[in-house]
Amino acid sequence: MSASQPISFSYEFFPPRSQKMERRLWRSIGQLERLNARFFSMTYGALGCAQQISIESAISMHQESPVAVAAHLTCANATAKGIDLVARDFYNAGIRRIVALRGDAVESNASGSAMYGYPSAAELVSALLKIGDFDISVAAYPEVHPQASSAKSDLFHLKRKLDAGAERAITQYFFDADKFLRFRDSAQRIGIDKPIIPGILPVHDLDMVKNFSQRCGASVPPSYDVLFASFKNKPEAQYRLSLDLSVELCQRLHQEGVEQFHLYTLNKTDMCLDIGLALGASISTPPFSSVA
Repeated sequence: MSASQPISFSYEFFPPRSQKMERRLWRSIGQLERLNARFFSMTYGALGCAQQISIESAISMHQESPVAVAAHLTCANATAKGIDLVARDFYNAGIRRIVALRGDAVESNASGSAMYGYPSAAELVSALLKIGDFDISVAAYPEVHPQASSAKSDLFHLKRKLDAGAERAITQYFFDADKFLRFRDSAQRIGIDKPIIPGILPVHDLDMVKNFSQRCGASVPPSYDVLFASFKNKPEAQYRLSLDLSVELCQRLHQEGVEQFHLYTLNKTDMCLDIGLALGASISTPPFSSVA
């Protein structure tokens, strides 16, 4: 696989919870449509109205944007019947891409145990493919899922999800290229031959990233503290530093044959746009259908 091959991108958004956030989301989508993205993904709320906003946002993106949309769907906080109904809603709306996740249950049923409509994402993948011809992505963890008993068991669980019919895996974000490359090598050794797409998180706020990383099992290099502290109270310099770190990470992975990246936008797209341009993406005018 040649490092001279072009890089492509997909982008993740989260559903807006206010009119101001909704305006920012649509500005963000409009910016990144111009980079010929492979797809946009919309995350899934944990409960109730948050889930409904996620569903409506994904369907609106599909209807309004020329870019393909992947809707997230989790096993948590719902029955299998309820999950299947949401999947059919997506399918009937024309969405054919799903990011299938186990998710984190935040409610308990009458017995006091967490509610999962399907016991794992592997079963969710199988169920989705009985509903329709979905193109399914699943999650992967280069630094091991926090609830996994071991790196080996986590890797074999990834294989189960892919063997169930998922087309690719998208990783949790990471900041050390070698960790991803070792993970990819380990996956290949156990027979995983489907694409593993690196998830890239630009560092907009180092403290926020460190706090979130403690919960999701990702590690932040100790050197980041020193690097960002050197530009304290200099937002433009910190922006440039974060941009450079993300671009250098992607360039290193591209040299090792990676051709596609999934960027976690946090609905802030200036840096995602700059990363794409720095890595050779070109601006284009997306096709829009005429309005009667």
